[in-house]
Amino acid sequence: MIQSTHDLLLFFCKDHISFMTNKVDTDHHSHNYIQITIGLEHDFLMTIEEQLLAVKGIILDSNTCHKLYGRQRWQFYVLVNPESVFGERLKRTYLQESCYSVIAADQGARLQQLIIRTLPAIHSSSDYIKFMLSFKKLLNLNDTVLDHALDDRIQEVLTYIDQQSLQQLSVKHLSQQIYLSESRLSHLFKEEMGISLVSYILHHKLENAFRYIFKGLTITEAALEAGFSSSSHFTRSVRDKLGMTPNSIVQNSRYLQVKSSENPYI
Repeated sequence: MIQSTHDLLLFFCKDHISFMTNKVDTDHHSHNYIQITIGLEHDFLMTIEEQLLAVKGIILDSNTCHKLYGRQRWQFYVLVNPESVFGERLKRTYLQESCYSVIAADQGARLQQLIIRTLPAIHSSSDYIKFMLSFKKLLNLNDTVLDHALDDRIQEVLTYIDQQSLQQLSVKHLSQQIYLSESRLSHLFKEEMGISLVSYILHHKLENAFRYIFKGLTITEAALEAGFSSSSHFTRSVRDKLGMTPNSIVQNSRYLQVKSSENPYI
C-alpha cells in the first residue's frame, strides 16, 4: 500500500526528472526522454507502437510512441536525458536491440520494494541521492563521477547559467560570453558534461519554472520568469518532455529540487 499525502511526488535533477503518482493516463505520445516506469501496486498496461504489454517495469527509448494505462494506480517514472551519462548507460545496457526493454519480474520487484520503502519519506537532496544510487545499482548501472577538473570555460558557462537572467540563456549568448563559436562550445560542453548544452538549458528552464510555480507564481508568471517566450511555449515543452501538462503536474504535488555538489549527474 502506498502511503503519501500527495498525488504526485516530483524530483528535479540535472540529468533526469522522476516522479511517483497515481494520476497518469496518457494518450499516444512520444517525448525526448528515456523513460523508466515501475508499477508500484500491480502490473500496468502500456501500448508501444501498437503492441499492448502488461509489465511490472519497462525502459523505453526516447521518441518512441507509447500510451500508458495508469488506472489510478501508483507508478514511479524516471525521465532521463538521453544525451547524459545516465542516458548513455541505459541505452548501452538495455536499448541496443529494441526501442524498449521489459524489466525482469524479480528485478522489478526489488525496485518496487525500494521505491515504496524509500521515496515517500524523502525530504532532502542527500536522501534522494542515496535512493538513486540504490536504484541504479538494482538496474546494474554503475555510477559515474566526474573525476577530472572541468574545463575552465565550461565551469564559467555553468556559473553564468546559474547566475544570469534565464531569458538570456541560449547557445549563441553563452558562446559570446566565453569567446567560442557556438559549434565549438556545444561540442566542448557535451564532451565535458555528458549532456548537450541545448538540453541542459531547456532542462534548467523547466526546473526553474516549476520552482517558481511551487513558490506561488502562476504558470504564466513562472514560464516568463524562467525564460520561456510564453505560457504556451512552456506548456508545449512540458508536454514534449514529461508527457503531461503543467496543470496536471502541480495539482496536489510535492516538489524537490535535487542538488549535489559532488556529482551533478547522480
